[in-house]
Amino acid sequence: MKIILKESNKYILRFNKGEEFIESLIDFCAEQKIEAGYFLGLGAAGEVELSWYDIDEKKYSDKVFGEKMEIASMSGNIAKMGEKTIIHVHGVFSDEEMNAKAGHIKKMVVAATCEIIVWVLDGKIEREYSEEIGLNLMK
Repeated sequence: MKIILKESNKYILRFNKGEEFIESLIDFCAEQKIEAGYFLGLGAAGEVELSWYDIDEKKYSDKVFGEKMEIASMSGNIAKMGEKTIIHVHGVFSDEEMNAKAGHIKKMVVAATCEIIVWVLDGKIEREYSEEIGLNLMK
């Protein structure tokens, strides 16, 4: 991952081929001491694990896509749960037939590049587990 530009509370980041996006973003947040933020991105992915949450069953269904796909759109936020950085990110991906796949991104390996803008917010966003919903919600 490379910082392309830093301006005030914003970063432009480039993730490199082979990098696991979420792990790399967590490392970046630790280095920069970021506890609250949001981001948008695009690029290309080589392996993606997407999840869909069943609110009635309170569990995720996961699906791994191994083919190379365009990251048509990606958005997410940065928060903390205790000392752990939590990246909550959803994305829309397009295969070679222009078919879209979308969901909660559990894992994403960069194929060519992934470019994002991160807005760092003052303060701290915290999450806690909700028994009712079955997810770690912002509090």
